[in-house]
Amino acid sequence: MVASHGPWILFVLAVAETCFITGLVVPSGVATSVGTVLALEGHGSLTPVLVAAVIGGALGDSLGFWMGRLSGDAMGRGEGWVGRWYRRYAPVASHFFGRRPFYSVTVARLVSFVRTLMPMAAGMSPLRYSAFLLFEVPGVLAWAAMYVSIGLLARESWARVTSIVGVGWALVFVVVGLAIGLRIRRRRSSWPRASGERGNET
Repeated sequence: MVASHGPWILFVLAVAETCFITGLVVPSGVATSVGTVLALEGHGSLTPVLVAAVIGGALGDSLGFWMGRLSGDAMGRGEGWVGRWYRRYAPVASHFFGRRPFYSVTVARLVSFVRTLMPMAAGMSPLRYSAFLLFEVPGVLAWAAMYVSIGLLARESWARVTSIVGVGWALVFVVVGLAIGLRIRRRRSSWPRASGERGNET
């Protein structure tokens, strides 16, 4: 099941991440790392995982680019906050994509959240599609290599831990670590609120 359908699922996630703003909730990078671990554990081959991530990511970026290219003019003519936002920041984005395509496309492809918005923003700029692809392809390849490497490191670390303490205790440590991390995050998110309440009291 995993060996036959896993790469296709990864392909769909990689396309969905950057073809629109769905990347805010689509974990294609994490899916690539998990697919790498499963392939190394004998559930399929690593090659389909890598191919699905690269082709899916490139296709999703191209779809996002053309969606931005087709919707940019309509957004510029629109009224309301969307039109005002577009007319205010579009010249800045256009200048950045035109003068710094390596950073705005290649490097941006490696940054979470930024890569979700990058293709549409590039499509709204004057950047030609051929130039976009020139800087896009290295970014996708580097992105796939990064998450495959994370999967390799995760698998190696997991193998070492389980060989020392056993699978059961390793799972206990993982669950406890996640619980502590969530508790710390909740406390940090409540600090500004608490300080604001104290300021209001005074």
